[in-house]
Amino acid sequence: MADIEGKVQEQREKGRKQWDSQLSFCLAAIGSAVGLGNVWRFPYLVSTYGGAPFLIPYFVILIFVGMPILAMELSIGTFFQAGDADAFGSMNPRLRGIGLASIFAGYTITFYYCIILAYAVVMFGQSFQATSSIEWVQNPEDNFNRHVSMVAAPNNDFNWRVFIGLAVVWILIFLSIFKGVKSTGWIVKFTVPLPLLIIVILIIRAAFLPGAGDGLKQYLIKWNPETLNDEGIWNDSIGQVFFSLGICMGVMTAYSSHNPKKSTNVALNEKIISLADAGIALLGGFAIYEVLGYMVYKCTDEGGIAVECENKYYKQKSMGLAFVAYPEGLATLEAPQFWGIIFFGCLIMLGIDSAFSLTECMITFFKDCWIGLRYRFKIWMIVLSSCIIGFLAGFLYLFGASGLKYLDIVDRYINNWGMVLIGFLECFAIGWVYKTEEQTKVVGKIPVYIYNFGYFLSLLIGTLLATILPHNAKDGVTGEIARQKAYDGELGKSLGIGMGVFLCGWALTICISLVMALGKGAGLGPSLWALMGWHGADDLRKKANNAVRNQEKDGEWKPNTLKSELQALWRHDCLAIFVWILN
Repeated sequence: MADIEGKVQEQREKGRKQWDSQLSFCLAAIGSAVGLGNVWRFPYLVSTYGGAPFLIPYFVILIFVGMPILAMELSIGTFFQAGDADAFGSMNPRLRGIGLASIFAGYTITFYYCIILAYAVVMFGQSFQATSSIEWVQNPEDNFNRHVSMVAAPNNDFNWRVFIGLAVVWILIFLSIFKGVKSTGWIVKFTVPLPLLIIVILIIRAAFLPGAGDGLKQYLIKWNPETLNDEGIWNDSIGQVFFSLGICMGVMTAYSSHNPKKSTNVALNEKIISLADAGIALLGGFAIYEVLGYMVYKCTDEGGIAVECENKYYKQKSMGLAFVAYPEGLATLEAPQFWGIIFFGCLIMLGIDSAFSLTECMITFFKDCWIGLRYRFKIWMIVLSSCIIGFLAGFLYLFGASGLKYLDIVDRYINNWGMVLIGFLECFAIGWVYKTEEQTKVVGKIPVYIYNFGYFLSLLIGTLLATILPHNAKDGVTGEIARQKAYDGELGKSLGIGMGVFLCGWALTICISLVMALGKGAGLGPSLWALMGWHGADDLRKKANNAVRNQEKDGEWKPNTLKSELQALWRHDCLAIFVWILN
């Protein structure tokens, strides 16, 4: 079996195209990460949760969850030279389903993501008309609700405008990736820096508008620490990090699989992609909220009530921010056609990179599977098939209000919940399944199985107790009253009980499995490390940290040794131990 896997791996790597440079890879990965969510979702969440306080959970999740998973996916793709399905399948055939789940989720997201891009294409096309004829200039809200999304249309009629826009989007996707990483590498050299330049231009222009300073205060400067007690702030931070970074969708694994094994700086790439994504999200918020501050000023100056004006513009969310509130501000500027063209063009470029990267995941899977390896289909044929399927799947969202309802359902359950579940399973695969032979070699299979089963059983029971107890109040109340009682103290008690049960169960599991392991004669320290160590993560760290290391000068990097781990804490080309504790 090992020989067969080795031959398949060799065949995959033999004709695999590579990025023409690390710059092309980083631009493609940044383009995938930076998308429409950076322009409207991130700024809205910052404003909703009291300004700057949102940045606390956001950066906590980014540093301790997002970046470790990103580093893991970059390592997997680079050193297995395959997409998610075949990379996890190479670790263990039973893990292939995890990779398939991420690819399926990412490809499914593409279906509705391209619909939103089609909205931008429609409004981009509208911007080329005379000012008096541009529908979003006359009434942005009515234009978006009745003529673009058709959410306010009397019947669920087929949306012909968006249908044409959708066709344009999928044609652009095909042209971007029909030659594989070669064409993608050229495309991203324009579609990544150009939107950044446009955002800077929009910031500079909006800075001279009256009320722009108030918009920036609403965005970042105001401070409402009470929002940190809102459970939603952490849920939304997780969703923003996962969706924005593009992790658990198969993208980063697919892209990094076209990197050379022996010269790729995984640690540096992880930092560049993560910080660029967060930085552009922050920057995009300046452009948005300067204009929103101006619109609030204009509204109050025309006699509107301040609170109502603030709610009208600052409370806009999701697509309403990008397709209604912001265009309304652009419509008041001189030459609104010009500002509409560059703004909606910016949205298209930001979104198209993410869209074709999600499509690339499915293409990489098909190229790596046995059918692709056997018949060696031309890349353009696989790309064309994937684009046609995606285009047809988008028809579900082309029927007015019902289409948007389907979009919300898919987005909520795949993006918010599906990504987190896939992330957990990926970490489980690396931390608990990959390289288990290193554990069993020292202590045998039975102690390892007992330890793994006991740990997760303790975790499950502890979690259930922590979440169920607050809702079983002594007086039998339910609903909002029980919720309030939980936050008045019962939640803390239940968390303490759940944590106590988990720790006691874990300790008992360690003792039982360790007693059985000591019979193998390996000693206390080696037996304990064999049971509790993160051997799979260490294997990936060792490969990543030695790939670009000058071993003649610095020696080989060895995990869990004092010298190597201290170096990993400060060297930019090393993955430190703390980023893998998640596993």
